[in-house]
Amino acid sequence: MRHIALLIMLLATSCAERWTRPGVSEAQADAANAQCGHQAAMAVPPAMIRRLAAPARVERHRDCRRDGYREYCTVTERFIPERWEDVDMNANARDGWRRQCMVSQGFAFQGYRPLRVE
Repeated sequence: MRHIALLIMLLATSCAERWTRPGVSEAQADAANAQCGHQAAMAVPPAMIRRLAAPARVERHRDCRRDGYREYCTVTERFIPERWEDVDMNANARDGWRRQCMVSQGFAFQGYRPLRVE
């Protein structure tokens, strides 16, 4: 499971960036970025923690109807449990490592490009 999360994270962080270096094709730059991402993943492993994303709460719904001049209301309550999420505390450090790897190879970050589905 840890490897799948790492793979998804690498794909999400590296596939939309555009790196350039004179004399290097876009495919070669993408391959270098993937290699730097792999090195960064080995150097800065994930440090997962669980954190509270949303506290528990009670939702109340009031449904009213009229019968002549009288109003009848019913209130229903629904308990929503807290929601937790897993967060990688090393994601920023790993991304910095990858970017530094690309810069050290002479690449310059040129922004983001639209994701392509092939």
